[in-house]
Amino acid sequence: MKREQYRVIGKRQPKLDAPLKATGRSQFTDDIVLPGMLHGKIVRSTIPRGRIISIDTTRAEQLPGVLAVITGRDTAGIMSGPDQQLLCDTTVNYIGDEVAAVAAIDEDTAAEAAALIRVEYEPLSALLTIEEAMARDAPVLHEYFENNAADEKTVLYGDPDKAFAEADYIREDEFTSMPTHNCFAELHVVLADYSLPDKLSIWTPTQTALLFQKSIAQSLGLSESAVRVCGLNTGGAFSGRTSARTHHLIAALLSRKAGRPVKIMADPDEEFIMCRAGGRNRYRFKTGVMKDGTIKVIDTEMIHDCGAYIESQFVVLIITSVLPPLLYKLAAYRYQGSLLYTNNIPYYFHHGGGMSPEQFALGQHLYQLSRDIGMDPVEFQLKNAVDKGYTTFSGAHYASCGLKECITKAAKKAGWKKKYGRLPANRGIGIGCGVMSSGGKGMFIHDTSAAFIKIAEDGRASLFTGLPDMGQGSHTTMAMIAAESLGIDTADITVISGDTDIDPFDVGSFSQRGTFTTGNAVKAACRDARQQLEKTAANKLGVRPSQLVFNDRKVYPKNAPDKAIAFEDVVFDTLHSTEGRYVMGRGFYNTPTTAPCLAYSFGAQVAEVEVDPETGMVKLQKLTVAHDVGRAINPMAVEGQMDGQAFSGQGQILFEECVMDSGVILNPSRLDYRLPRPFEVPEMEHIIVETNDPYGPFGAKEVAEGPMVTTAQTIGSAVSNAVGCMFPEMPLTPERVLQAIKKVKKLGS
Repeated sequence: MKREQYRVIGKRQPKLDAPLKATGRSQFTDDIVLPGMLHGKIVRSTIPRGRIISIDTTRAEQLPGVLAVITGRDTAGIMSGPDQQLLCDTTVNYIGDEVAAVAAIDEDTAAEAAALIRVEYEPLSALLTIEEAMARDAPVLHEYFENNAADEKTVLYGDPDKAFAEADYIREDEFTSMPTHNCFAELHVVLADYSLPDKLSIWTPTQTALLFQKSIAQSLGLSESAVRVCGLNTGGAFSGRTSARTHHLIAALLSRKAGRPVKIMADPDEEFIMCRAGGRNRYRFKTGVMKDGTIKVIDTEMIHDCGAYIESQFVVLIITSVLPPLLYKLAAYRYQGSLLYTNNIPYYFHHGGGMSPEQFALGQHLYQLSRDIGMDPVEFQLKNAVDKGYTTFSGAHYASCGLKECITKAAKKAGWKKKYGRLPANRGIGIGCGVMSSGGKGMFIHDTSAAFIKIAEDGRASLFTGLPDMGQGSHTTMAMIAAESLGIDTADITVISGDTDIDPFDVGSFSQRGTFTTGNAVKAACRDARQQLEKTAANKLGVRPSQLVFNDRKVYPKNAPDKAIAFEDVVFDTLHSTEGRYVMGRGFYNTPTTAPCLAYSFGAQVAEVEVDPETGMVKLQKLTVAHDVGRAINPMAVEGQMDGQAFSGQGQILFEECVMDSGVILNPSRLDYRLPRPFEVPEMEHIIVETNDPYGPFGAKEVAEGPMVTTAQTIGSAVSNAVGCMFPEMPLTPERVLQAIKKVKKLGS
């Protein structure tokens, strides 16, 4: 169907929940207050590694207003991960490790009780860097491992050694990224009600109520149906709310012991401990190219600090292992990735699935390589970029691909040819490219989404989905897909979500799967409902169902709009027919494994920066963002996603860093942890590239994280261009930039 034939798809639609959020009427977890609710506090380790000698809870238990105290004795055998006991009873492995917890009538009493619990430790030698963890004489942190390698992954395609031997030029570089925090608008919080004997109810911000439900049930030995997870609204996630954590289970056990609901909310310092963001990681890239710029081979080694415990960090290795062959046509490729245990906070990754720092490193590496061989970086990218119809080493087939179009349009819009190599001193321009899958097929047994739609006799519809909306507007997108499918308006759709007792099955809102996977499920549910209505309309109009058109809240035969009957009349007649059918459609979508039906989005960006040679401060002046979205369901939301993703990428590359000292975060606050301020956000050009993917709903693909993973390398390349050298560390703080400037001046003299 051509764009002009759509009534809803492709139109600029404000978010349906915008009025509620703008007026403060949207409910978040901390807004929920249950009768008799208590407040919980967690006692945490004050040392990075050690043995627990004793835990004295006597004074806390005697404090008036305290109704429950739990320690490792109460949680024996309950695990919050494959290697993490819920409350430590013998050893602690990082500053912040959970040792005990209390529930009291108010927050002040809970905090006082937690402070009264005395824990005596015997400190042990701690491993606080990946270098220390790899040392030959390093203590093994988990006794069931031979060393501190929590997980490893190797990928090999072709013959890398042969390809390097045939290459005309070889470059090798090493990079480091620093620890980060996801900086949600909504702090970590959970409300648990386990006062009923056969039902645990959990309210918490989440990207995936389903996976929370499964993991909580497994940890507590419950059936999944005995656990109810309510997501409500979620104030940001950025890859940081994809699994249940210790505070969810602790709140549940405190509630069980006290017989009353318990809420645990992070204080500002705890927020940085409870978050599972990115750790300090090392990257090495070695690339062989031909004289004409053709990339022959890329050899990659990555070492990730997974912190004290492993939760889902293996996903980091899966995601980072596939990046270069998804972007570039290679003859050979090799990847070796490792997750290492340390005595730091358990890490996962920041926004972008671990790909943002990897993209920064790869982008810096390839930018310098193109300069080494005297090739324009844009031409180098175009020379090696994948295109439509290409099949990768892993079997991913690109039924749509707008990468080259993104590169060409971004470079033209930014005036690359006029600016590259011609800007004044301390000014720079850089380009970056990115790729992102639409969905997580391969990381899970299934990647399924289901949807229900119920149509009332007045023609209004209720759409039920298990897909959370963390502010990105996914529920509005689902409503638009439903409205287009049924020939009604977006305003006619009410989206219902946020309760596992009500919602249909949905893996969740991560791996960029919302629009693609859940959107296909919504479209299938609407098709089911529409077929029920077609039976009634076809009989009434005397035509075959295949001849019917659903459009503008009307149903009519093709080429005969004058015979139209109102959509609500068709629904009414269906309900009041002899059968008495209530119109309820159901649908699901699970990306097939036997066919190349997983879509990939692509993007390119051009950044212009100015560097202050006296302070090292980087000013991002302009960002041109081009992204292949397949089809823009809602161009307004797509541009909003581009803005948000660029903001996140700018933060990661220029500002964001958890400064660590002996396992302690020295800047655990929104005042000291730097994010871009409004006046630092640059002028931005949006270029929406539409390639109409055959597998996406109405041709759509992701625009959830694809732009963000491109921004880091784009800005990094621009700063390198301005300063005249490569940056081996991320973020590019003023201190690091100033150090590079001094180094360049020294070499020049």
